[in-house]
Amino acid sequence: MTPKHVLFLFSASPTAHLRFFEGLRMALGFSVSHRPVTLLLLGEGVRILLPSAPRLLGLPGELTEVVPLLRELGVTVLAETGALDTLFFDRPFPDFVSPVSNEDLPRLLFEAEIVLPFLRRIE
Repeated sequence: MTPKHVLFLFSASPTAHLRFFEGLRMALGFSVSHRPVTLLLLGEGVRILLPSAPRLLGLPGELTEVVPLLRELGVTVLAETGALDTLFFDRPFPDFVSPVSNEDLPRLLFEAEIVLPFLRRIE
């Protein structure tokens, strides 16, 4: 059986819920057994690329370690251009992140064989 292209989609803030961290852990596991794996950050999900202190927020400290580890494992990290412009207006975003426009999103979703969304929870 051929591994399928898996796309993990994050659109909520990494500090909003533990679900974000669990999704990153799933992506880490998939990156070992599946190729290719893509991490797509939209809106508030791009905040995972900013420096943070998750333990101060009651979140696992490993939260900030997972994205660089994913990169080392060959996971493609994509981030929405508009969110990058908003959150990184005064500094460069990490060099391992590729910006994607809203026009590219339908194609990315269509090309992935499995899409695992970790979206903002509606209250």
